[in-house]
Parts: sequence; structure tokens; C-alpha cells
Amino acid sequence: MYNKYFTMKKSELKEAIKNEITSVLSEQSNNPDFDKKVASFAKKINNEMGYPGGVLEAMKQIKSRLERIISKVEGAKRGGAEEEPLMKMIGLSEAKSAADVDKEVKDLESKMKDKAKDFKAAEGKAKDKIKDELKDMTTKRNDLKKKVEDLKKKEDKEIADKGRDQELDA
Repeated sequence: MYNKYFTMKKSELKEAIKNEITSVLSEQSNNPDFDKKVASFAKKINNEMGYPGGVLEAMKQIKSRLERIISKVEGAKRGGAEEEPLMKMIGLSEAKSAADVDKEVKDLESKMKDKAKDFKAAEGKAKDKIKDELKDMTTKRNDLKKKVEDLKKKEDKEIADKGRDQELDA
């Protein structure tokens, strides 16, 4: 399949990609819901990171980091990289192992034990609130346990498939 980007010089390619990104972003800028989500995200980042310049500084930081990420992804794609590994590289895809998720389950169960102690000591509305939190934590724990099982199956399948369809030397 012909791709117009293969025949371009590096400088032309950079400019074409910038134009494409600008085009996509300008299309999105007419979407007030998108703008609200971006502003909300910047506010959340500012609340977590506490930038001295407030939300505007958070937006500038996000822009700067996005430009660096875009640059890395563009370079990798020019080198022939596939999109999924690139997303893992920049942290957009979960690349957790079953052991990582299992550790999350154990940490959550530890928190649940602490909450259970609080539940026993609480009374009235406080007890109801803790009960609801425990229910949410239980749901999350069950989801994580299911994820551990799925990841273990996937890892086992990858191990079993390793080397399959390769020719043996005679």
C-alpha cells in the first residue's frame, strides 16, 4: 500500500505531520465538549501537581510533554515501529504482568482489613459509609482477581506459543 509519507524528506515529513496534528486539533477545537475535557484534565493535573502558575501552567506543561511524546512516537514510527508497542512505551497501554496486578490485589486486601477494623468501631452513618467503601473495594478486588487470571492465561499462552511455527535445523 502506498503511503505518501514514505517519499518525503525528513523536514517535509515533520512539517506534514505537524500540519496533520494541527488540522486534527483545529477540528476538535470547534467541539466545546472536547475543550471542556481538556480544561478539566488540566485542572486535575494542576490539583495533583500543584503548579505555581495554576491551570494555565498545567496546560503549558501538558503541551510541552505532549510535544515530546509526539516527537518520540513520530521517530519510532518513521523507524517502522508498530503503534501498540509505542503506546506501551509512553504508558498509554497497560503492560502489567499478572504479578503486578496480584500485588495490587494484596495491597487492596490489606486496606480492606484496615477498613474492616474501622467498620467494627464505627456507628451510625459513619458505619454505613465505611460499609459502602468496603463494597466498592470488594468489587474492585474481584475485578483485579479476574484480571490476574486473564493475564496468567495470556502469559501461559505466550510461553506455550513461543517458538511455534519456527523451522528446526536439520
